Amino acid sequence: MFLFTSLPAQNGPAGAATPPPVVDAIRDGARANGLSFDYLLAAAQRESALDPSAKASTSSATGLFQFIEQTWLGLVDGEGARLGLGEEARAITRDADGRFGVADPRMRAEILALREDPRIAAQLAGVLTNRNAEALEAALGRAPSESDLAVAHVLGASGAATLIRAASTDPQTSATALFPRAAEANPALFRDAEGAPRSVGELYRVIAAAHERARGTATTAASAAPAFAPDTPLAFARADGPAFHGLFRTDQAAPGPVSGAVASLWSAPPEGAMPTPAAVPAAASTVRAAPPSGPLDLAAIARGAR
Repeated sequence: MFLFTSLPAQNGPAGAATPPPVVDAIRDGARANGLSFDYLLAAAQRESALDPSAKASTSSATGLFQFIEQTWLGLVDGEGARLGLGEEARAITRDADGRFGVADPRMRAEILALREDPRIAAQLAGVLTNRNAEALEAALGRAPSESDLAVAHVLGASGAATLIRAASTDPQTSATALFPRAAEANPALFRDAEGAPRSVGELYRVIAAAHERARGTATTAASAAPAFAPDTPLAFARADGPAFHGLFRTDQAAPGPVSGAVASLWSAPPEGAMPTPAAVPAAASTVRAAPPSGPLDLAAIARGAR
């Protein structure tokens, strides 16, 4: 499944400034997966402030898109052979409880270290974004908008579908009632500046507004080399339990609070300033660019970067 119709503009005339490698990696990941470059860039901005070596202090989340270990191992297991990571994929096993592992400690470390390779991370972030989009389309009966996908990034596909339906049918419903554990862990998201609990309609608008702010920041960053090493990686927390999996995290641990940097994004926009789910047009299901002419070889990409 491919999403959206917009693709990044091609590089400018000869002599124009070359985009930073991280931005190029995100562009390639978006193009290979049929995604909006702007969306994937904003996701990376939210997750890591465009730092491919960012590490979360409260989980195993690492890299440009802050993949946790289990999510990363699962993606390499399922997609590695197709993307030139066949040896790595074959080294991954899955136990009866569904947890992924690697018997050889050295190989495990090498596979997890690939999270810090922006090209590989961007390709697999695109894969996982499309998976979330497919789940949302199946649940909602329509293609998701970028705002819908931003909600899925925070609450996972199942949680996003729940929020979107509630915001469309009864926007005054308490968001805390639907997501009690997430609300307890993330009061800055679920409560306004006065401490009042937000409704599902307000929560949707706040997340959509945060995505737009990240998009603006990321667009500015894309025009110049990004400043790496933020004090706190921009990482969204998981929501309620096993049914709610964030885009880049599928661990079963209790949800943790978002970082202070992310919390600063959760200011409510003026009423009507951001779309509600019912008002957002569905994203297009195809893109105008042709898919890559052959399979990507991410192993070769990784070797070339060393």
